[in-house]
Amino acid sequence: MNNIFSIKRFWFVTKKNFLENWKQYSVQALTMFGIMFVIFLSISFDHYKDLEQGYAHDTEILLLAWSSILFLIFGIFTASTFMEPMRNKTKRIAYLINPSSNLEKFLSRWLIVSVGYVIMFFVCLWLADMLRVAILSIRFPQFDIPMLDFGRMMPTEGKNNISFVFFSRSFFSMWVGVYTLTQSLFILGATFWEKATFVKTFSAGIIIWGALIMLCRWTIMAFYNGDFSQFGNVLDSFSMNRIEESTGFTIITCILLFFTLANWTISFFRFRESEIIKRL
Repeated sequence: MNNIFSIKRFWFVTKKNFLENWKQYSVQALTMFGIMFVIFLSISFDHYKDLEQGYAHDTEILLLAWSSILFLIFGIFTASTFMEPMRNKTKRIAYLINPSSNLEKFLSRWLIVSVGYVIMFFVCLWLADMLRVAILSIRFPQFDIPMLDFGRMMPTEGKNNISFVFFSRSFFSMWVGVYTLTQSLFILGATFWEKATFVKTFSAGIIIWGALIMLCRWTIMAFYNGDFSQFGNVLDSFSMNRIEESTGFTIITCILLFFTLANWTISFFRFRESEIIKRL
């Protein structure tokens, strides 16, 4: 008998998780939809009011930029619910007696907060945008209200004469890497703190990041007597500053994805340890 991973058991544990928590997921989806709709409608309403008075500006870029920001924010909130099935005693007992393996339980939760979240976000985004267009078409019948053009997220062939949210594909890839790394950190934080996960993980991240910046600053001051220009000259001597911009973004993206995979791996071992501790 395969006690590590079985597609059938994995499907059943994922289905069970979804059926038991569909109300919570519905509330999360409704919240995302509501926030996106309010932001989109308010920005677009101001745009078409200005357009009526003869003032034109590119609002679509702003809407797409907001979509990118909300994707990151909602993503880390969702990641912080990774340990939701073990948050209280009743849920913990029901989860522990589940006959699936640790890997299957972990992957089922990862699938929901990662892939499931992406699907839910874009469905809510599409519905919010469609409702925005419907309302604005009634309010401003003299204008042709288009839905968002996601082709303006990054440059493509034949569209070099318009502006984009991300100025290159390599920069967009790096942003995706930033998102996955941040999301993996909040999944890792959820395995350490089951309650107030988002606040505790965010606070820990701020503290660690601040300490790292101060450590780097003190190190530079110690080696260069507080003259940061000398440190800049040293950086300029490295070949990293001489490579192409797209190559630099690609290297950074690979580094971000490497640490993302490392965080997910550590999260699994921490998840397994947490389940063992709860059993004792």
